Amino acid sequence: MRVKVKFFTLFRLEYGLSELNLELPEEDITIKDLLKIIDIKTGKNISKKLFTDDKKVKTSAIVLVNGKNIFHIRGLDTNIRDGDVISLFPPGGGG
Repeated sequence: MRVKVKFFTLFRLEYGLSELNLELPEEDITIKDLLKIIDIKTGKNISKKLFTDDKKVKTSAIVLVNGKNIFHIRGLDTNIRDGDVISLFPPGGGG
């Protein structure tokens, strides 16, 4: 199964990543699984920026699967399918 992961804003600046094309061995992978795989493959702790301490997506972070927010699907349990595009936006700040 192949998926594309796109990184935006501070992820691009902090980690030097704009996108990854991943070949995943399994068909039954969730967003939670994918984020663990990304951490391992990149050697970065990207999931730390997206998760709260109790392993939920931070409300100010955005995770999209094919342009749809995972909050409106199944959250971190959203299944990934062949050809999906996952977009990761870290929590924003401002003032």
